[in-house]
Order: sequence, then structure tokens, then C-alpha cells
Amino acid sequence: MKIDINNALTIISGLLLVCGAIYRLAQVEANINARIRAVETNVLNAVDELKNNFVDRLHTTEKKLDIHLTEYQGKKEYYEYRIHDFDSRLEHKFNRLRGLIKQLAGFLNKQAGFVLRDDEY
Repeated sequence: MKIDINNALTIISGLLLVCGAIYRLAQVEANINARIRAVETNVLNAVDELKNNFVDRLHTTEKKLDIHLTEYQGKKEYYEYRIHDFDSRLEHKFNRLRGLIKQLAGFLNKQAGFVLRDDEY
């Protein structure tokens, strides 16, 4: 069997062409993988930055909320103190008035026989 030079050159050039195509496909695949890694890195960096920004904002909001809750608690205690003080003063005034009415009713009953028609007195 005699190998013809034309056939040998065709086979060799075909093999070189296939090797070149495989090499070029490998380069394209490597380029695509590099771009995917770059995009993945950029996305991960952006997510980390957004996460850090979100955590900072959440921490700041939590501080502000703690401050407002503390202010609310202080105001609530102050108003409860003021309301209790007002209630106790009002109760004291009514107790004095009740005592005065009882004294007057007793005096009027003793002097003129006057009887209050209210059941409480």
C-alpha cells in the first residue's frame, strides 16, 4: 500500500485543523470561564457591600429605636407620676369636702333637725 503525498498532506492538515479548532475552543471556553468568574466576583462583592450597608443601617435604626424607647419610657413614667399626683390631690380634696359635708350635716341635724336625703351622708 502506497501512501500518496496528497492524501498524507490532507490527513496531516485535517489533524492540524482539528487540533487548532480544539485549541481555539479551549481558548474561548477559558475566556468565557474567566468572564463568568469576574462577574461572579463582582456580584459577590456587590452583595457583600450591600449586606454591610444593610447591617450598618439596621444597627443605626436599632440605636434610634432604643433611644426613642428610652425617651418613651421616661415620658410614660413622668406622666404616670403626674397623673398619680393629680389623682391623690383630687382624692384628698374630695375627702376633705366629704368630711366637711358630714360635719355640716351633723351640725344642721343637731341644731334644726335637718336631715340630708342622700343615703351616703
